[in-house]
Amino acid sequence: MPPNDDDDDEKSRLRARVRELEAELAKERARARAIFARIPAIFYVKDLANRYELGSPYGFRMFGVEHDEAIGRTDAELFPPELAERFLASDRRVLEGAEIPNESYAVPVPGVGPRHFSGVRFAIPGPNGEPIGVCGFAVDVTERIELALELERLATTDALTGLGNRRLFDERFVAEVARAARSGEPLSLLVCDVDNFKRYNDRYGHPEGDACLAAVGRALDGIVRRPADLAVRYGGEEFALVLPSTNEEGATRIAERVRSAVRALGIVHGDNDARGFVTVSVGSATVVGAFTPKEIVELADRALYAAKEAGRDRTVATYQEREPGSIGRSG
Repeated sequence: MPPNDDDDDEKSRLRARVRELEAELAKERARARAIFARIPAIFYVKDLANRYELGSPYGFRMFGVEHDEAIGRTDAELFPPELAERFLASDRRVLEGAEIPNESYAVPVPGVGPRHFSGVRFAIPGPNGEPIGVCGFAVDVTERIELALELERLATTDALTGLGNRRLFDERFVAEVARAARSGEPLSLLVCDVDNFKRYNDRYGHPEGDACLAAVGRALDGIVRRPADLAVRYGGEEFALVLPSTNEEGATRIAERVRSAVRALGIVHGDNDARGFVTVSVGSATVVGAFTPKEIVELADRALYAAKEAGRDRTVATYQEREPGSIGRSG
């Protein structure tokens, strides 16, 4: 059968069109890579075998991997085992139909330290609706989180002493009271007051008064060592120490350390009766059982008042135990 010129022309046109499409595709890929190269975020596309088909150089470099060496490789080949398994677990979830509209995670970045990311991950649907891969986008939100934490720290920190403030006390004390009631463990609260502090301010001035309170705060901070313990400036010249899982004997011992630490500061106070230097009185309350925060604070306040009435620069301790259904017992 003789050659058909029309068929040859059609094939030539098709070949030319294929070349045009290939050139357009190459151009679009180059354009996409140029765009991805400038995106200051993590963007990636992976196939069903967990191989990276596409990704932002920024995202790979964040983990010490160059873009070209990452393409065609899997999470297990690129990242530490724990991190790779975490990424794979999220991939499995979206491939099984789950939605992950807002994924947050912290990862160790080589040479930088922990970084926090937030983003989305979703399955890429194929022509028949079945997933053919995974696509994800994430941004580094470390600075935002650190700023939020710093703002929270400032909101719960006393600017003068660097200790926690009343807001932090209220939040933590409520939680510790509830925890102690559930566990049946003792909970102790120390309330400390700088003796004759108004006289100190009147004689030496408010700047020296502030310096005195700051020094007392540092002394208390040096005594509180356990992670669960909390030292706060309760208000004015009054400080408080929350001591979870601490019995009456332990609380009294810490209260005496507080008194000794403040005396050791050697801050001159000519109007502090016959002592001649700054001292504190301490009220200690230890409870076991179901009490309200207000009840415990009132117990510590009464003990503090008793310490001041007895001559200041001393500790008075009180203990109460309450069984379910009982009215309580003082000791």
